[in-house]
Amino acid sequence: MIKKSTYIRSFTATQQKQLEKVAKEQNIKTVPEILFFSLNSYLEQKQEIERLKRIIQLKKDKIDELDLKIDFFKSASKKIHELSNYLKTQK
Repeated sequence: MIKKSTYIRSFTATQQKQLEKVAKEQNIKTVPEILFFSLNSYLEQKQEIERLKRIIQLKKDKIDELDLKIDFFKSASKKIHELSNYLKTQK
């Protein structure tokens, strides 16, 4: 568990660059503000990802439904064609 008095004392070079980039882009002055901003952004992105996953699943379900309809119409078209050929031979 993170205590309120816990401070991060060292950063890797990559982390330092990332913090500086976020601070510059968001006009943030302190590391705690950057960390809170990042936490909020993470949670928002997680919710957005879940929303997009639901949308993707709905689209996949719709595609599957349309594929079934296509198969049905292809089958029906084949039967109609066979019946048409049969009727032509019966004349």
